[in-house]
Amino acid sequence: MQNNTAINTEEDISNVIELEVVDGKLNKKEKVKYNKDGTICKIENHKQAGKSSEVYAFKDKEEIKNMIAVFDKHIEEATDDNKKQIAYRNKLLFLVGLNVGIRASDLRTLKWSFFLKDDGTFKEFYTLQPMKQKYKFVKLYFNNTVKKAIKDYLKLYPVDNYDNYMFTSRKGNKPIVVSSLWRIICDTASEAGIEQNIGSHSLRKSWGYWCWHNAEDKTKALVALQKCFGHSSTQVTLRYIGLLDEELAEMYYSVELGLDFI
Repeated sequence: MQNNTAINTEEDISNVIELEVVDGKLNKKEKVKYNKDGTICKIENHKQAGKSSEVYAFKDKEEIKNMIAVFDKHIEEATDDNKKQIAYRNKLLFLVGLNVGIRASDLRTLKWSFFLKDDGTFKEFYTLQPMKQKYKFVKLYFNNTVKKAIKDYLKLYPVDNYDNYMFTSRKGNKPIVVSSLWRIICDTASEAGIEQNIGSHSLRKSWGYWCWHNAEDKTKALVALQKCFGHSSTQVTLRYIGLLDEELAEMYYSVELGLDFI
């Protein structure tokens, strides 16, 4: 006799919880997702067990110098033109991300037209609507570092259409995905010998830190950064760019109780 209650479709099994025994305990079985080509979809988990997932800003200019040196090394050692262009793209990604202070989700979708007019000259600014802040707009201004990085790249790799994405993936004309952006920055930092936990968000945090660090009126700079980042308070901004950690460390190091008697 045929069982008409058999489960035959994905919709039928969507509410079924699969269990498995791990180390003698009954746990929820991790669901396996598949790509369109039938291969298993591997979702990158950037958090390591026992280690904070917080990423840090580049607070030492020597770290930035070392990052650029690694990008230059990759350019120099590229074995073909395609790999060389990708290496140049990665360097441009780092320099632009470090100097415009936007999220990785927005950085990846930047187009040449955001920076350049039809005649190839630079715009004064571009008004961006961040993906995670649908009802807010941010004005991006372009410093000399951004302009030089873009000019250097376009001198080697001219662009016919300014509506193209700046940071395209290796497949087609689509922008790179956030996980790829994260991997580029993370791997480069590791190669540069930076021990801090660095990721794509480090670019935005670094921009905020150096805006505050270089400001004559740091209170005013903090208020401006709060507005740029869309934070609820300056305390959130302080914590975000890592200044509360610095203040905490300074407090600990300022007190030496019993040192003179050891």
